[in-house]
Amino acid sequence: MTSPRVRRILERAPIVVFAAVESGALVLYMVLGRRRWFYNDEWDFLVTRRAGDVGDLFRPHNEHWSTLPVLLFRGLYGIFGLHTYFPYQLFAVVSHLTAAALLFVVMLRARVRPWIATSAASLFVLFGSGAANITRAFQIGFTGALVFGLAHLILADHDGPIDRRDGLGLLAGVLGLMMSGVAVAMVIVVGLVVLARRGWRAALFHVVPPAVCYGVWFAAIGHEGYTRGSPTARGIKEFVSKGLRHSYALLGDRSWVGSLFAVTLIAGLAVAVVQARRSGQLAVRFAPLGLLVGSVLFLVITATGRASSFGSTYALQPRYAYLVAAMTLPALAVAADVLVSRWRWLLPFAIALFVVGIPGNVRAAVRIEREAKRLDQETRRLVISIPIDPRAHTVPRSLRPETAFSQHLTVGWILDQGAHHELPSAPISKAAFAVTDFRLSFDRGPGGSASAACKPLEHPMPLRLKPGDVIGVFDNPLVVRSAKIGMLVPLLFRPTEGSSVVVLSDPGPVIITPRSRFALPRVCLPTGATRP
Repeated sequence: MTSPRVRRILERAPIVVFAAVESGALVLYMVLGRRRWFYNDEWDFLVTRRAGDVGDLFRPHNEHWSTLPVLLFRGLYGIFGLHTYFPYQLFAVVSHLTAAALLFVVMLRARVRPWIATSAASLFVLFGSGAANITRAFQIGFTGALVFGLAHLILADHDGPIDRRDGLGLLAGVLGLMMSGVAVAMVIVVGLVVLARRGWRAALFHVVPPAVCYGVWFAAIGHEGYTRGSPTARGIKEFVSKGLRHSYALLGDRSWVGSLFAVTLIAGLAVAVVQARRSGQLAVRFAPLGLLVGSVLFLVITATGRASSFGSTYALQPRYAYLVAAMTLPALAVAADVLVSRWRWLLPFAIALFVVGIPGNVRAAVRIEREAKRLDQETRRLVISIPIDPRAHTVPRSLRPETAFSQHLTVGWILDQGAHHELPSAPISKAAFAVTDFRLSFDRGPGGSASAACKPLEHPMPLRLKPGDVIGVFDNPLVVRSAKIGMLVPLLFRPTEGSSVVVLSDPGPVIITPRSRFALPRVCLPTGATRP
């Protein structure tokens, strides 16, 4: 017979293993992401927002209510400036690991076998295919909403009358809404789970206050960032279908494993519902089932704003796959556990079902971080070089040197950071200065109306421009790159930001191209422009 001490050790072993996975993942992600730097949306929080301005705190970012991420970024900026990305990134990684721990709790509360719960939660911990949500600091809006939503669900998922746990859960639900729109789906999930387990009064308690808060925010200021789409039912269906299939394939790192996930989910949940009804224990399974419904609901909500603008393939975004995976894994763990309860010999296979995808996802994280490093470091070199580039002090302060992934940055703001010693110091190569000079050679202007001389740009066109030249740009974005200087990110000019490109200084030979061959810009070339 097994002694009580050994039994206790065996009972705690899954938790110890999961804690070890979490600790190792923290080190892994911080090491892999050590060359990341500020990027794209993060500049909105750093450049255009102030913690003391109510409008900046509550103004939507791409339709999302982002008050808490703004406060986090402003607080960290006040302490660390732009000297290091580490603390910003640390919050994002810890948020991801917290979400994984809460998913582990959801699985254990649903009476999933500890080793199955450990393997499933560990797969999410090491879900490197979703690294964009893990090591990119801005994505704490998504992971934070997931964390608060899971906390809301765990606190609300109990029997009995409304008590202190419900109050804390309600607070978590409201805070989640202040992270991003992901929380809208999470609040609905909590409402469905509580309705099924505790009745309509408790459900209203958990849904109505967050709905009122969100409604007031939307009516007051949130609607300003809302882009109304016109998706068709078919478009939404394709968006959801592609999103689910892609997420399952990424979880298993193989399409056939993703198919096995789907089969396990359908078969296991069907058996689980029958067994739970017979045993009267269906209530403990409501949370995983609700999250599974939430994964579909999240994609439907996302499709209403994205499918009509970007097409159904936009559902393949890794940040969406990350959230679908998080909401699916508890139900998948329940399904696998139910099948093992009927055929115990399946236990090793059930564990392997989750573990098999971990190596490929770790490799995906390495690949994603390697690719992101090149882009981030080019932005970092640009920002550091501008204050020490003489040309930067002669161009308009409003000039934006990089609008593809850092469109909120202006020369004036960067110069101010340099003057207040908020930038890191590093040696800058001649090649980096050449890229900076090229970017500072162009500005945007209002321009005039398109004329008969304006023609669609169908193919890349080499040009030789001189200071004072103006290129009219209409209809669709235009890309400008140097013919001699290697640039990872070219200059991007959108007609909505100004219908002309103004040449400020000699940029050398350039090549202008359409941003997309499916959306050609009309360009009006200056009279003196020649082909080199």
